[in-house]
Amino acid sequence: MNTLQQLIARGGDTTIRNLNLPENQPAALEIQTRLCDLGLLDPVINGSITKPFGPTAKADGALGASSMTAIFEFSRLAGIPYFFDGQIRHEWLLALQLFSADTHLPISMTPAPGDSPDVLLAKRILRYMDSKKYWIARSPNMYNIVYVEGMNAEGTTFQDAANQWNDRRMIIRIRPGGQPEMVHNFDATTEPGIPVRSKPHPLGIARIAFGQYKSWKVGMHKAKQVALCQAENIRVHRDKDGNGFRTGDKIFVGNDFGINQHSTTVKTMTVGDWSAGCLVGREWGEHLAFLGTVKSDVRYTMNPNYRFVSTVIPGDELRS
Repeated sequence: MNTLQQLIARGGDTTIRNLNLPENQPAALEIQTRLCDLGLLDPVINGSITKPFGPTAKADGALGASSMTAIFEFSRLAGIPYFFDGQIRHEWLLALQLFSADTHLPISMTPAPGDSPDVLLAKRILRYMDSKKYWIARSPNMYNIVYVEGMNAEGTTFQDAANQWNDRRMIIRIRPGGQPEMVHNFDATTEPGIPVRSKPHPLGIARIAFGQYKSWKVGMHKAKQVALCQAENIRVHRDKDGNGFRTGDKIFVGNDFGINQHSTTVKTMTVGDWSAGCLVGREWGEHLAFLGTVKSDVRYTMNPNYRFVSTVIPGDELRS
């Protein structure tokens, strides 16, 4: 069984196919772990009925499409040529061993003089994500999708009245050098509206549980609009008593709830029937901007089947 250090000690280039051989799995795991720590490779994300979703492992030992994207992105950021026929140069392996996230792909999370309100809010969200051990994409060519439930655009008011557009759909990017950028900060809802919520449902209307997921891919919402559509498991609370709260609700996990990231087609004052549990942007134009940004993410441009990571957090935990 060969480790990354053993491969480096031998000298010479290697290939993706070679790294996927059973005898090289320790090296493959280490490569993936290092890329994940650098914020370039999505972690393994999972959860259960009893455990909130979040990162559960940094590597799976199989260098597939996501690993190929991370390998390419590291090559670009490190300025090391990468051969698209599956070869990985010896100097690439050396650089990966030497690179560290804090030195080469830092994230500035501490408030600093001159920070704009948007940057301060982005830093606050990133500090919260870090405290929860959620994964953060660090490449300037990748974007972090974050929904905050019950918070205004400035992060100064924390109200969560039913049927209101009082949640946020945000995209945060880490700029070269580590300064966060609030790319988008849009009105949204992470909760079912009324009258949808008041309609009978055998189990109760679904409401997404807080956590981090890797569960959406580009598709069509109800064959009507381009959206990020659920393609993997998520965790939901079923509001059987219809009171609009998660407390005491039965929890389910599944990949077929149809909890999509879509939009309205006209701006409305209340959520109404626009959400039966989906993550819905309030304005169509903002939704198009949101899609344009996430579809420019290198993980998607290199792999159209990419499943997007999205984090859903409670606004009242961002008060400080």
